[in-house]
Amino acid sequence: MDFASSVLTLEVNDHIATLWLDRPEKRNAMSPEFIADLPRAMAAIGENENVRVAIIAGRGKSFCVGIDLASLGGGSSGSADGEKISGATASLRQMKVTRDFQAAISSVAECPVPVIAAIHSHCIGAGMDLVTACDIRLAAEDALFGVRETKMGIVADVGTLQRLPGIVTRGQVAELAYTGKDIGAERAEKIGLVNDVYPDAHAVYAAAQQLAAEIAANAPLAVRGTKFILQQGEDLTTEQSLLLNGLWTMVSTLNSNDLKEAMQAFMEKRAPDFTGT
Repeated sequence: MDFASSVLTLEVNDHIATLWLDRPEKRNAMSPEFIADLPRAMAAIGENENVRVAIIAGRGKSFCVGIDLASLGGGSSGSADGEKISGATASLRQMKVTRDFQAAISSVAECPVPVIAAIHSHCIGAGMDLVTACDIRLAAEDALFGVRETKMGIVADVGTLQRLPGIVTRGQVAELAYTGKDIGAERAEKIGLVNDVYPDAHAVYAAAQQLAAEIAANAPLAVRGTKFILQQGEDLTTEQSLLLNGLWTMVSTLNSNDLKEAMQAFMEKRAPDFTGT
C-alpha cells in the first residue's frame, strides 16, 4: 500500500487495515501533518480492494489528546509571518484551516469499509471528533472521553456536535458538550458511546482485531453495501432508503460471485471463501 506519513502508520494484514496514530511523544495530538495525511490514509484504505475493515488505534500512552495547539497556532490574527492582513483575510484563512480539519475527520466517516476505534487513555477534544466518525468504538478501562471545547472558550466544530447525537441521546450530548467534563469508560459504555470495555490497551486492540476478523470473514461487497445504505439512510426517508436499498441489491450483490459462493458453501456445509467479486 503506497502510503507514508510522519504521524500515521498504516498496516494491512489478513484483509484488516490498522491505522496507528503514531506521534506518541505528543500523546498523538493532531498537527497540520495529521490533518493533511489522514484523508490520504483513508483513501488508501478505501481504494485497496484487499481491505475489508479498518481499525484506528493510538501508539503510546494515549489514544489522542486532541489538537496540538502549538503547531496549529492560536487562531486568526492580523498578521502572518510579518505580513499585514485584514481581519477578513485572517478569518477566511482560519476558515480554510477549519474546513480542512473537518474534511480530514469526515474522510473517516466516508470510508467505504467499516472503521473500528480501539481507544485507550485520553480521547478528548479532537479525539472525540475522530472516534465519533468511526462506525464502532471499543475502549480500555482507562479510557477518558471529553468534549472539552467549552472549557477553552470555543465551540466544537470538527464533527462531534454533528455525529455524537446519532450515537448517544441528545441529553447525554448536551451534558458532555455544555459542561466540557470528562467521563470514564464505564459511563461511556452505559450511555452507548462505546460497545464494550476491556482491561487495557493491549486487550482493546486484540478485541478490535477479533471483531474486525469477524467482519472481514463476510462478503466484502455486502459489507461495503451495508455501510453505504446505513450512511445514506441517515438523510433519507424510510421509503427513499428502501428504494435505494433495493436498487443496490439488484445491481450489486444479486450479481456477485460471493452470493453464488455463499449458496454453494451452504449446500456443501463449509465456510464460504469470499473474493469480493
